[in-house]
Amino acid sequence: MTAEGPSAMAGGKDKPLGRYVRVLETVAAARTGLTLTDIARELALQPGTAHRLIRGLLDLDLLRTAPGTKSYVTGPRLQSLLHASMDRAGYAGLAKPVLDGLVAAFGETAHLARLNGDFAESVLMEQPSGSDRAFVQPGRQLPLHAAASGKAILAFQDEEFVARYLSRPRERYTEKTRVEDADIRDELGRIRADGMAVCDNELDAGVLSYGHPIRVNGGYVLYSVGITGLADRFRPVERTRIRQKLSEAAADLGRRLGFTG
Repeated sequence: MTAEGPSAMAGGKDKPLGRYVRVLETVAAARTGLTLTDIARELALQPGTAHRLIRGLLDLDLLRTAPGTKSYVTGPRLQSLLHASMDRAGYAGLAKPVLDGLVAAFGETAHLARLNGDFAESVLMEQPSGSDRAFVQPGRQLPLHAAASGKAILAFQDEEFVARYLSRPRERYTEKTRVEDADIRDELGRIRADGMAVCDNELDAGVLSYGHPIRVNGGYVLYSVGITGLADRFRPVERTRIRQKLSEAAADLGRRLGFTG
């Protein structure tokens, strides 16, 4: 059996799993992606072998094709694994300046949420300081069908994920919570068209929240950024301004979080 590549000659221990790992390592290090030819050349593989390995990684969502190109980049499952071990200190170092900017702009609570199984987990929160006003504090676990930051993530998952989520019972938190499949799907379509999710008295009575998806490395939506306040105080703020600020924050966070992968 003929070995391919330098590492294959190191004791003849280039096992099949090792080849898959080497492809992932090579693509992840490239950031802008690699073509099949690039991967084959970098790893000294035959094109057919490289194609087989890439196809297996695509099927497992560990790689994906960059939109509009023939290059391969890290897939949603791999991105999720890369971010899963980050702690609050890590998020604070990357995201705190952006959340602080939202707090300064609106005088309300800003937070970063991450997809964690079937809910969104609030991983970092910033609130105004030096004020005697009351501020909303989002919960640690945010339902994907009710919280704005959860909806902003759910709307950009693939159909398999959405169908699996909708196959399970969902809690109605207030009389405005959408729990029917058709109602949730309609709202997800509006979020994809509008770019921003809204939670108006759907999770907590008297609370108004907005969420915006974050595309890490321009691709998979694993995170969202949100701003939350008491509805009576927050409602007069123009939604176009909120959308603009959240969109800018999401783009900035996408770039910052991309460095972790």
